[in-house]
Formats: sequence, structure tokens, C-alpha cells
Amino acid sequence: MSLFRIEGLVKRFGGLVATDHVNLTVERGEVHALIGPNGAGKTTLVNLITGLLKSDGGRILLDEKDIARLTDHQRVSAGMSRCFQVTRVFAKETVHDNLMLAAQAHAGSSLRFMASRSNETALTERAIALADRVGLGAERDRIAGTLPHGAQRALDVALALAANPKLLLLDEPMAGMGPDESARMVRLIDSLRAGMAILLIEHDMDAVFRLADRLTVLVQGKVLMTGTADEVRGHPDVQAVYLGTEAEGHS
Repeated sequence: MSLFRIEGLVKRFGGLVATDHVNLTVERGEVHALIGPNGAGKTTLVNLITGLLKSDGGRILLDEKDIARLTDHQRVSAGMSRCFQVTRVFAKETVHDNLMLAAQAHAGSSLRFMASRSNETALTERAIALADRVGLGAERDRIAGTLPHGAQRALDVALALAANPKLLLLDEPMAGMGPDESARMVRLIDSLRAGMAILLIEHDMDAVFRLADRLTVLVQGKVLMTGTADEVRGHPDVQAVYLGTEAEGHS
């Protein structure tokens, strides 16, 4: 049974059907990429999945539980976590304090910022482990806002991992990165797949084809096809509506 399923998901904005009976599955341990041209409905679909938008029809199932009517916070508790297109870190705090706050929030501990937080051994160990997990172990004492862009994105991933997600949604994690930073992010994402399912939204098609076990192509709110990288790369309709344009640099 798939870890995550969307069945017949619909979202309307007035007379515009932004997602038109979308079906999608993500398997345990899979990196599943969602691609499509600008305006295809990818952001709307991700916002429906994470609860920032409410659907007008269909089901969203995580571990066979329909979460379509849960709030975004309840979906996190159910096992879903997301990294947004724009990095969201506490820029004036250290890497360690960012991770302590995230670990504290998801552990259900007191959110007192000045008292026992630093003395809670389990949270400290969790923060250290998260930093190491994303390659920031040597940067724990650094102010987050002074990190290079790629390292801030890695910290953002670590903050999402603090929730111990079953499903991790990564929304354009390579955006704004140079080749070296992108390569490090690809290695990080690849290292995460054993512990969770990943739904990846990304315009860097080289990264997508390196990472994705399967891809779903969304066009005008509808699923054009789902398949392996080779199947998607070789499909003439995909080449016409997406790969032949955005893959040449018009993303």
C-alpha cells in the first residue's frame, strides 16, 4: 500500500479549475518528482497537500488516513513536513538555536525560550543530530543569516526533519543555487530517501532526473503522465509542453 495517495483532488477558483481530479501516489522510500510548466498548478497542488488550501473534492491519504480536512499543523503531526520555496529560518539565531526550537516544538516540550531549553539533554542531542544529518555539524554556533544560501537551505531541511516526517515535501530546494551547492543538496536529498518518502518540486531537471524514482507531469491542472525518468524524458507530449521549453532555460 502506498504511503501517500491523492485521489481525484479538485480545487476551483471561481470558474478556474486549478487542479482537475489529480491522482498521485508516493511510495515508501521513494523520491517522487512533480514537474510541469509555469502555471501548471504545482504550487496549488502542494498547498492542497499541506493544508494551506482546502480542496473542493477528492481525498488526501497519508498511511491510509484521510487528512484532507486536517489543518496544516495537524498534517505535520500526522507525519508530513514541508520546505518552502523561500528559506524560512530564524536568521538572527544560531544554527543550534534554530534546531533547538524546532526539536522543542515537535517534542511537545515547553516553549519557554529563556529557561530550561538549553538544559534539556534530549533536545540538545536532537539538535546536534539534525545539524550533522544535513552537513552543518561544524556550523552549529554560526548565526543562521550569515550562512551561504545553500547552507541556509540545508538548515531549512533540518528544521523540516525535526518533525520526523513520513512524507517530506521539498519545494524547489535547488532554487538560487550554484552548481556546487546544487550537487550538495542532491546528495542530501538522496541520503534521506531511506527514512521517508519525498515529494520533490524542482525546475532543475538534471537534479530531478538524478533523484527521482518516478515523476508526475502536471499540465493545466491535470496529470499528463506518471513514469520513470526515462519514460518521461522520452515522451513526446512531455517534450512538447515542458522539457522542450523549460529544460532549455525558460523556467
